[in-house]
Amino acid sequence: MADMMKTWQTGILLVAAVQGILLSLALLWPGHKKHASRYFLGLVLLVFSLELLNAWGIQVHYHQTKNLLPFWLVESYLLIPPSCWFFIRCNTDPAFKFQKKHLLFYAPAAIEIVAETTQYIRYSFGTPVINLIHIKAWWFFTEIFPVLWMGGVLVIGAQKLITLARQKASPATFTGLHPAKLLSIFILLTLLTVLWVADAILQLPVFTAVELILVLLLFTLSFLSYTQAAFFDVVKGTKMKLPAQPVFTAYNDTLQLNRLQGAFEQTGLHRKPKLTLEELAGELDLPVRYVSYLINTYHAANFHHFINTWRVQEVIRKINDPAERHKTLLALALESGFSSKSAFNQVFKTHTGKSPSQYVSK
Repeated sequence: MADMMKTWQTGILLVAAVQGILLSLALLWPGHKKHASRYFLGLVLLVFSLELLNAWGIQVHYHQTKNLLPFWLVESYLLIPPSCWFFIRCNTDPAFKFQKKHLLFYAPAAIEIVAETTQYIRYSFGTPVINLIHIKAWWFFTEIFPVLWMGGVLVIGAQKLITLARQKASPATFTGLHPAKLLSIFILLTLLTVLWVADAILQLPVFTAVELILVLLLFTLSFLSYTQAAFFDVVKGTKMKLPAQPVFTAYNDTLQLNRLQGAFEQTGLHRKPKLTLEELAGELDLPVRYVSYLINTYHAANFHHFINTWRVQEVIRKINDPAERHKTLLALALESGFSSKSAFNQVFKTHTGKSPSQYVSK
């Protein structure tokens, strides 16, 4: 009975690993219509699949057989943190584009793969080698550092997801993975990271739980990819339903839009760091809902995006003004209504596709 149970377990591990590898390759397969986040998710799932395949190999003593395929050499935990980070960035930051410089984040994984492969080749030719895992610095670099790195990725990723959730309450134009799917993947990655910490750092016997979660994950995603071809497709942000114009028949939209424009051009209301929709409506002596309606309908933006557009435009005007060139970027940002350097950098890049320093250099 015990042998039969073990056979079942190894069989499930092998099938789940193969399913995961096939799914990973499908996500990694080039395609001009694919959202960039699919490639990073594919890399993460590939590492998970190889982990299960390695667990299967240990149970059936595959590593001691002749003419084996050393698949474990490309199973680097250092691939997981940067891939998860770029996956989150692709689905939360509309201005993000993967560039050649981002490949540096994969340098640690490349170092591990090259070093392990070199050692394996030397060993195959009978050359005496040192087991790298016995070197404390190498063990920390390949086993502990990825866990710590992943923890940082999840903390910053959570902040980005919270920001995205707040933006979803207003009209959105961003394209990415469906928020429910994105949140589910993030929660699952968090759970796996907690177990990863328990296994690698606390040395707790949780690997069986990790195997079970990975098996269920790969079987579920494989099933969904087979039954729902569009499961990994991205969706476009949907806009809120706006109040119908007849509700505000007592107002002349053209006249009020001119007043709205003048409130910023003449009085510079956007320079007030904590300007609220209510304060703007009070300045114009108009209902809050009507001011929101004007911004949403005629400027295709929510209040914060609308205000930040004015602020970014003022910063750009100041950058191009020779009389302002003695000032720092931060000073220009604060004068234009931004409350902090981090908020300025994020908003500026969202609106222009470049960081402030990149914009100035060009």
